[in-house]
Amino acid sequence: MPRPSLIKGCCSGMSADEKEGFMDETTGPEELSEKVKDQTAEVKENASAAAHQARRTVEAAWDEAKSKLSDLQSLEAFVREKPTRAILVTFGVGFLLGLLWHK
Repeated sequence: MPRPSLIKGCCSGMSADEKEGFMDETTGPEELSEKVKDQTAEVKENASAAAHQARRTVEAAWDEAKSKLSDLQSLEAFVREKPTRAILVTFGVGFLLGLLWHK
């Protein structure tokens, strides 16, 4: 006999009418099998859509990370090519932030 928690969760995405008609007493094994196949196909489609969305999100995050890495590498190249200018810019930014902080 199936556990009540499994029975309760199996039809959670169905409307009340769908739940009522899902397993009435006139439902035969063939009809029940067809309904289960339909529900399985629907779950598979939903999972596929969710996986596709997750993939797009991860790809976007990956592209953003690569872009930021490229920016850091170009900043490192600037510091290596012009160390004096980089130090002066850093001191200038620090000085301005210090003035803003004290006001």
